[in-house]
Amino acid sequence: MQEIHKIALSRTPGEWNKLAKSTSDLDRAFYYNALKRLAEALKKGNKSEIETWTFNAEELKKYLDAKDSAGIKLKY
Repeated sequence: MQEIHKIALSRTPGEWNKLAKSTSDLDRAFYYNALKRLAEALKKGNKSEIETWTFNAEELKKYLDAKDSAGIKLKY
């Protein structure tokens, strides 16, 4: 299992949705939404959705990690 899959499954889709709605950072909201969608796809076993949301979540994670490199690392 890929690291991003473990991250996505560490919370329920509802918890990811709450995080997305509670942040004022639009980039983080997109990331949390991608993790929510990935968690849903993993639970359904839909391979094309898993592939799509894995890519999206990984790219957003890289972007946020680079953005945060001067400060605190991304917390999950």
